[in-house]
Amino acid sequence: MRSRTWHPLIILLHWATVMLILLQYGLSRLMGDETRDLLSRFALYQWHKSFGLTLAGLVLLRLIVRRLLPTPAPVPMPRWQRAVAATVQGGLYLCLLALPVSGFLMAAAAPIQIPTLFFGLFSVPHPIGPDQAIYDAMLRAHAALFDIMAALAFIHAGAALLHQFVLRDGLMQRMWFGRS
Repeated sequence: MRSRTWHPLIILLHWATVMLILLQYGLSRLMGDETRDLLSRFALYQWHKSFGLTLAGLVLLRLIVRRLLPTPAPVPMPRWQRAVAATVQGGLYLCLLALPVSGFLMAAAAPIQIPTLFFGLFSVPHPIGPDQAIYDAMLRAHAALFDIMAALAFIHAGAALLHQFVLRDGLMQRMWFGRS
């Protein structure tokens, strides 16, 4: 018999991803505060880049683990709902993979070259050098991808809350620790 919940590792990776996204958003807001001194802004950028690379690795791990571990039994729902859910989740995964790539390429192509220091432990080599056109394109892409991801995340969370409080079909408990 299939479990009614996701594997605990998948649940952990899901909520770790959510927490890192919220952290990244907070860091991005602080980075934009031009009243901060250069040293603290430098630190914020390094934290943002380090957590972005961590998030990319976490999402890749999550995709691998999701393929390897069993999935829970599906919750009965109309085919159109299942198609919308798959589209939203697929879009979220695409954004979660493309955001770190666009951010890293933006940092690499920046007119002022600042090394990417992964949590201060080592320098991550940039695959390209300064290029204003690439920098501008990646800056726009990074902002647009975040906006798309945020919209998809609101749809995802809203649907989960709808299933929890209106439909009461147990869908939301599948992505939480403990028994369903």
